Amino acid sequence: MGTTKLAFHTLGTMACALAPLGAWAQSSVQIYGVMDMAVSSYRAEGAGSRQMLTSSGNQASRLGFKGHEELGGGLRAGFDLEAGLNADTGTGQASNTNNQASGTSAGSGLTFNRKSYVYLQDKNWGELRLGRDYTPAFWNLFLYDPFRVGVGMSAHVLHGTTVTAFRASNSVGYFSPGCSGPGCQGLFFQAMTAFGENAAGPERQDGNVYGARLGYGAAQWDAAIAAVTTRNRAVDDYTQINLAASYLWEGHKFMALAGENRTGNRLAALDGANRVRFWQLGAVWKVGTDAIPMSLMRLTRNDHAGSSSQKYAVGYVHNLSKRTALYGTYAYVDNRGSINLPVATGALNGPIPTAGGNASGFDLGIRHSF
Repeated sequence: MGTTKLAFHTLGTMACALAPLGAWAQSSVQIYGVMDMAVSSYRAEGAGSRQMLTSSGNQASRLGFKGHEELGGGLRAGFDLEAGLNADTGTGQASNTNNQASGTSAGSGLTFNRKSYVYLQDKNWGELRLGRDYTPAFWNLFLYDPFRVGVGMSAHVLHGTTVTAFRASNSVGYFSPGCSGPGCQGLFFQAMTAFGENAAGPERQDGNVYGARLGYGAAQWDAAIAAVTTRNRAVDDYTQINLAASYLWEGHKFMALAGENRTGNRLAALDGANRVRFWQLGAVWKVGTDAIPMSLMRLTRNDHAGSSSQKYAVGYVHNLSKRTALYGTYAYVDNRGSINLPVATGALNGPIPTAGGNASGFDLGIRHSF
């Protein structure tokens, strides 16, 4: 009997000790993600063809953890950790520690390369984020591309860019009220600065990032302009500027995007170019609960050959439910001059055509979100 009393006394003491922790516990924690895999076939002039199982043909495969705590008076604190996945092999994707090529980490292990930040949010003054996050210029490339990922994604986003084309580490970011994610309403503003964290020396500013995005969102249309500069002494800095808009008509969405990526110095790797300009027209046509994404992109480069590239893409997404879809995408790239853009970029690794050579390919896959 004495043992039983002691056990109850111990449990009661533990409950009292843990009670303050419960009062401070987060009000919401969520595990989320996407598994997306496709059978793909890519061809490139002068480089043959390649067949493989690929990840992220319709949405980026990922695993995430996020949570928040309501602090009262409209104030909220939270976090978001999101890891990119190579779903076809079960490995993690590479990240970057200092916004420079020297900080690129190898993949294989799970890294929160997509997002890793903590935030403080107030309904009146907006949101402050600290950590690894998307750059302001990324949002226009993402929101106004009908495909966003996969073989249909326009190749301009990775052409002649730095490791900060999509994300930056060591960042401090601000979002105006009502604009902490993709859907922003009314007049909105975003700003970011990030640190390369170099020791003193000639390259001490390398990897520092400065960017901003300004836009307006309404029920049927939205528009935004963004600019981001990454300091790099070797190329005299890298700057992305883009402008985009969309219009919603009876469920169908039409998009337009234009931009320029440039460095201060001309680059031998780009045939003496220091500027790439592009524009893209896109649409997502609704067919019941399904969708037909389509796009036309044209890119020009001020290199010695006066090069250009055009990409055409069309797809079909058949939604089996709110979380699961079957999809197919076909794309064709027409290169001219010294440009040799493949039909698929980034983690998909399509074969690289010869200079001025064409490329084509398709993805047939399944996507499930949770």
